Amino acid sequence: MGQNLAADVDPLGPVFISYRQSDGLEIATDLAWALRAAGIPVWHDLTDLPPGDTKRRLQEALASGLSGAVLLITPEIEHSEVISDIELPCLLDLEGNPTFTLAIGSVVEKQDESGELDYSAPDQLLKLESGTLEGLNQQKAVGPEDQATLAISLSRRRMMQIRSSIKDAGGMLVFDIQTRVPPSASQFDGDLVLRLRPPVAGERRPHASGLEDLSLFLGQLPELLTIAGADAIRIRGGAHLSVACALGAAIPTTLIGRVEVVDTQGHIWSLTGQAPTPGPSSLFDFDVLTTREQERGPVLVYVDLLPQRSDTAFEDMTESSTATYAGIAHLRSQSADLLVSDQASAIVGEITDRIRSLANSQKTTEVHLLLRCPYPIALLLGRTLNTLTVHLYEWEDSPTGSSTTGPRYVPSMVLRSGSGGSPIHAITAPPPERSP
Repeated sequence: MGQNLAADVDPLGPVFISYRQSDGLEIATDLAWALRAAGIPVWHDLTDLPPGDTKRRLQEALASGLSGAVLLITPEIEHSEVISDIELPCLLDLEGNPTFTLAIGSVVEKQDESGELDYSAPDQLLKLESGTLEGLNQQKAVGPEDQATLAISLSRRRMMQIRSSIKDAGGMLVFDIQTRVPPSASQFDGDLVLRLRPPVAGERRPHASGLEDLSLFLGQLPELLTIAGADAIRIRGGAHLSVACALGAAIPTTLIGRVEVVDTQGHIWSLTGQAPTPGPSSLFDFDVLTTREQERGPVLVYVDLLPQRSDTAFEDMTESSTATYAGIAHLRSQSADLLVSDQASAIVGEITDRIRSLANSQKTTEVHLLLRCPYPIALLLGRTLNTLTVHLYEWEDSPTGSSTTGPRYVPSMVLRSGSGGSPIHAITAPPPERSP
């Protein structure tokens, strides 16, 4: 390329995925999603290679300010001229910059049935001098857990690289999230940039595989924040409400003092420390519709904070559900106006108190929660629900062509935070109703 690429490194830039399509396409695609779910923007040819001369476009991407790359080693990589002639020389040049991370994701194991990686395979398959790639960080990339481990290792490295900038920002880490739109390597603006697989075409609910990716990441988030030296988080973007709640559960008030969520109008909703205890005046009506005296069991709470009422799906669920709830309640705002961000702490404090009070009255820690509210509230509420087992649901439209099934709430996930590891205890999202 006639230039020193080592100077073109951005610690916040995307990670480039280099792979052989003939036997690595599926693995590379899953790895790209694992990286995105771990907060790392990705350059992947399927989504980011623009029209034009392939060699030139690849060279432009490699000089565009990457933070790192994953070289995916599969048996047929030895036949890739694009990798050997274009990508690999550039990646080795970039690797000369200490802030650039070149990782090896491999599926080539030793032939002794030990299941261990063949660390000499990358050099042999790419016809390089022995030791060129053998000494680099090599990890398995065979299945989802391997890919998540590789992604988290790159996310740790990213946090190390930006630690000084986090300190200069007063300890504030910027977290950008989107769960509904396809990702792009050119569209990112954050220290952690989380992207999940978008919903299946024609559906609203989160992609079930995206929730699995998220679950593998969230258990590592506290460590990543510690590595970065963050003591406050500003979250931007948008997310499904169950995902927002799960993210909040991964950063409880006992872990991070201040969390700010920026809505689409630029308003900041924040919660610093524990949610306040409600005062004598109430923001919400809390209608307890059903309780069974002296009976233990899960409770169902519908948190509906939008001005225009929408009760049908909630009522259908309570009437048709085969589950037996010891208590059912409907929480509504007393005002017909939109909620204001300045009241975020008070809003979250009262909702949390109401949910816990109902659960305590039925001597349970198991709560089924329907959310119809601004996503910042869902996220901040997730921070306060530790010690509860929370079943979350998502709104879904009527199935195409159905005359009997209307819009309804479908299961998404079960949260159980405060016990270490990922707050996502189980993924309960049903399979797609429509073909991808």
